[in-house]
Amino acid sequence: MTLHLTRIVKRKLLSATISSFLFAFFFAWYTRYEPFFYHPAEADPGAFSRFMSVGFIYLVYSAPVIYVYGTVTSLLSDFIGFCVLPYSKLRLIVSGIMHGVFGLILFPASLAAAALFFVVDTVLAARFSGQKK
Repeated sequence: MTLHLTRIVKRKLLSATISSFLFAFFFAWYTRYEPFFYHPAEADPGAFSRFMSVGFIYLVYSAPVIYVYGTVTSLLSDFIGFCVLPYSKLRLIVSGIMHGVFGLILFPASLAAAALFFVVDTVLAARFSGQKK
């Protein structure tokens, strides 16, 4: 693998790590009135520990999927974007659309995870674009 491809794969894996944590704990917060939670957070003294427990459960199940499926489809989305528009700013839009298409597999949850992965990856790409090569 070339040095550039190695950096891209490392950035995708870092994006998967960050988006896995953000997705799991956002999803735990979003579903706080679902089966694991029986009381509103204000009235229940153990709500934070249950929130962390549920977040960990979501992390255990969502992280492998985000690592494997998310990383592979994100690499594929970037590759398709580069093949369609190799030197254009529009390839970011094409890559974003492809992330959304691949995120439709389990509609609401996976689309949110794909959008989160795309945003985190774009921020990391902008942050580390000025690195010495």
